[in-house]
Amino acid sequence: MSSGPAGRRPLGVTRVANQVVAWIAVLTALQVPGVHAMYQAAGQSLERVLRRSLAHRGARVQLREDGTTLDIDLFLVLLAGNSAPEVGREVQRRVADAVERMLGLSVGSIDVHISEVVFAS
Repeated sequence: MSSGPAGRRPLGVTRVANQVVAWIAVLTALQVPGVHAMYQAAGQSLERVLRRSLAHRGARVQLREDGTTLDIDLFLVLLAGNSAPEVGREVQRRVADAVERMLGLSVGSIDVHISEVVFAS
């Protein structure tokens, strides 16, 4: 029987719902300068730009067959005047770090989709 850290044997399995992963990804992405909101690509016209309570719908999470690697799609609303490639890279970096640090899962890919641009009023 194999043991875990400090000679302890594993007590069971921890599973994390896709919605939890989506929330981590979305809340992290929303902290990146230039990200205005999340976007629901399949939403009705009035609810495409998502309020914080529904923001997790702006992410799609898929677990690969290996059971330890995630692929994440994020649908963002970009604030005009920001560089989409720069914001996208920063979102990818921060989200990968947050998911790996909080959940111990590796991230295979994070695809960032700029779905809309808004102009500050």
